[in-house]
Parts: sequence; C-alpha cells; structure tokens
Amino acid sequence: MEFNVLQHFKGLAELGRDLGTDPFDGDQVGTSLFMTGGMGPQISKKMDESAKKAGLSRRNFIRSSLGFSAAMLAANEVTGMKFFEVNSAQAEDFDAKKEAIQVARAGSGDFIVDVHTHVCTRPGHYQLGVNTTERGMWFVQLLDDLGKAFGLPNGTRDMNVENYGKLILQESDTTVGVFNPFGFREDYGGQDMIPMEYQVGVREKWPKSTLMLAGGLTPNQGLSVTLDRLAMYVEKYKISGLKLYTFDSTKKKGWWFDDEKLAYPIWEACRKHGIKNVGCHKGIPFGQFYARYAHAEDFDAAADDFLDLNFIAYHSAWPYHAELAALKGFKPQRKNLYCEVGSTFAATVTSRPLECAHVLGTLLRDLGPDYVLWGTDSLLWGNPQWQIEAFRNFQIPDQLVEGHGYPKITPEIRRKVFGENAARIWNIDKKAAMTAKAEILANKTSYA
Repeated sequence: MEFNVLQHFKGLAELGRDLGTDPFDGDQVGTSLFMTGGMGPQISKKMDESAKKAGLSRRNFIRSSLGFSAAMLAANEVTGMKFFEVNSAQAEDFDAKKEAIQVARAGSGDFIVDVHTHVCTRPGHYQLGVNTTERGMWFVQLLDDLGKAFGLPNGTRDMNVENYGKLILQESDTTVGVFNPFGFREDYGGQDMIPMEYQVGVREKWPKSTLMLAGGLTPNQGLSVTLDRLAMYVEKYKISGLKLYTFDSTKKKGWWFDDEKLAYPIWEACRKHGIKNVGCHKGIPFGQFYARYAHAEDFDAAADDFLDLNFIAYHSAWPYHAELAALKGFKPQRKNLYCEVGSTFAATVTSRPLECAHVLGTLLRDLGPDYVLWGTDSLLWGNPQWQIEAFRNFQIPDQLVEGHGYPKITPEIRRKVFGENAARIWNIDKKAAMTAKAEILANKTSYA
C-alpha cells in the first residue's frame, strides 16, 4: 500500500487562504483540519451554528480559540461518539475555554517531549539533476505540499532551523524536541537528505531544549562504512540515539533489523558507543519504497537478542500497528519495545477519529502506557500545538473500551505519553528542561 497523507486534507491550503489562517496559531490550524477532513462538510455546517451562539462572524469564530473546541464538539455530534472531552461552553465563551485549557494542562502536565521532529531543508536546498534525483524530488515535493497546506508558503524551505525554534519551542507547549534525520544519500548527491552539518544547528541554538538523533545509516551502503559513520556521529556530534529506515535508496531496496550479518554488528557497536535508543520508521510505506520493509516483524528477534537496547517504532507502524503491538501483547515480559505516534495521530485524529481511537487503544492496551511516546512529525505538520491540544482532549469512547478492552486515557496516561516515558529512556532532567522552556518563552521575540 502506498499512502499519500495529503489526500485526507484536500482543500486545507485553500481554506487557510480564505480564512487568513495563521500557520503559527495551533487552534486555527486544528480547526481547519477538522473542516477539510472526511467529516468536513458536516462539521463546517455546525460551525455556522456555533458562531451564531458565540455572537461572532463565521470567519472570526473559526479564527478564534473557540473554533477548535467547536470543531471537536461537532466531531462528537457527527459520529455519535464522544471522542473529545469538550462541552458547549468551551465553544461559546472565551472564559470557559480558558478555564478548560488550564484544567487540561493541569491534568496532562506541561512537560512535553516531542520525540519526532524535523528540519527539512539544507544549504542550496534541493535541485533536480544537481544534488537531487527524480526519486528524491518526489519526496521533497510531498513534503513541500504538506508544508504549504499548513501555511508555510515556501514548503520545505520554511522547515528550517529558525522556524524549528519558532514553531516547536516557542509557539507550542513542547518542552523538549528530539530531532530526527533523513538519509537516502543515493538520491541527494551523496549526502544525507538533511546533512548532519545543517541539522546540528538546531541543537547549537537550543542545547537545553533539544536532543539530536543520527540516521542515514544502512548496511547496504557497506557495513564497514556504516560502522565508521556511526562512530563519527558519536564522537563528533554527540548523538542521543538513532532514527533509521529499513527501506533505502540502494539497489537492494532495504534491510532488516534482525539480519545477524548486516544489522547485529550495528547494535553491537551501539552497545560499545553507549547508544541505547534505536528508532526506525515503521508503517507509512510512502513513495517508491517497499511496504514489506515498513512492517515491524524484524524488531522481534532484535529486541530479544539486545535486551539492553530500546527499539522504537516510529509512526507506531501504522497501518501495521496491530502487528507491532502483538510483539508485546503476546510477550508481556518484553521491556524494550516502544512506539511513537508521529503522523499517525495527526493523520487520523481530525478526519478519522474512530480509527485514531482503535490505533491508540491497541497500543495502550497491548504495548502498555509505559511504552507509548509522544511525537508529532513536525515541522511536516506545522505548529504542533494543535496536535497537543487534540490529544489533551481526545478520549477513547466507552463503546470501544467495553468492546475491545482498551483503557480510558487518564491524566496519568497522558503524562506518561506526553513526556515521562521519553524522559525515562533518554534521561532527561525535567526540572532543567522546564527552566529552559521558561527562558525560551521569556525571550520569544528572539525566535521570530
């Protein structure tokens, strides 16, 4: 299956232009997503009714914080299920909305670690035939279109170091950002798509609020080359872990985490270098890459054979998340298998909340609340604040709890997913991170 995430938000850019949506305003972005998803026409009609009750024009209502609450409330009404814990007062009265935000933050906590963030440009950007192949440009175009849909006029050019600080650290409640690389150097002039030399600029600007992962490693480029590059990343860039892709742009197309000849030497090297957290893109088999490498079955043996390493399935392997969850559900003794929800949550919560509930329910039930990590895949999805607010309000309906044995999403679970789980495996000092966040907010004009 090839999945183009943009198909679910057709018309988002047009709606944003019509309404004058501010891409830095999480509420406005979130409201627009509800109005352009599969339930869009029905939600849009209900927004007119809510605007009248609030005494605002449609345009001003949608652009206000009330609009996001009204959109979530409308999703409940359209589906006949309570996916969002919002009430009519939050969609009609600014004081009630402000109070609801304070209550939600108090319950879920203000400590948020986004383990899946990106910058998506490079010096010289991407030039077809110069530093980028046609295959490589397909991926750039996909990311360009997504960024533009979220109000970034120049797409990936605007997914730069400066806007990383602006959108993720300043304009959202994110406390710590873990930024991830893209590799595929065969398609990008022999360099990683996002070279480490550029990516490290994020950490240099915000050393107390970011962690850097390394990637662009595939044994299909040569195992000795891969091991040398890993050693260089550790020694020169002081990386905090790996984010890899088992599909690649080599002639072999991909590899597996449980390959004892190609992969196990990498995990042994991780032990040697003190690298404990190893993530991998799983699920979302985009573009020209083969879906079989997006399945998580190769985590099974690797997790058993390297019990001292943590293996993290990015995107939660969606739409193969049930296969991932089974690797823990049937092996409850397993303590080193994690998932994160970047793009998976974003792509389902506003347009297909029933699917979102099944995905989260499966992960929380089978992997367990201690093994689910928060991630947004921003800057690909613009300002992550809309995702934060959506998760603060999202709930698994009683019908699904009773029918599938899913847990309700309690304040404790939200705190674990939002930040406590990531802080545990990356040894993040919560107090120091919160102090650094306060410093960013106090000097926020520096990131404009």
